[in-house]
Amino acid sequence: MQTMTGARPADTAGKTLGIIVFLLGVVMLIGVFVLAYLDLVAAAQASALSRLLNLPATLLYKGALLFIMGIVSSAIANKGIALYQAARPSE
Repeated sequence: MQTMTGARPADTAGKTLGIIVFLLGVVMLIGVFVLAYLDLVAAAQASALSRLLNLPATLLYKGALLFIMGIVSSAIANKGIALYQAARPSE
């Protein structure tokens, strides 16, 4: 196979690693959505007194943690895409 000057061949290991890291980020994002759904269902099933006293603080705390988890998992998925693109052959 002849390559042009400045072109580089595809890196199969890099592409595979990029796809794996991207899928890991997607699985983590799905996990965040499942956790958020379970927390909302649990909050709806709490008693009236419990909801009045504990719900705002609990939801704020859990919401902040879920938000951070969402940002981290999105960043991981983004790095997977970057790895995949870096391993592709340049034209």
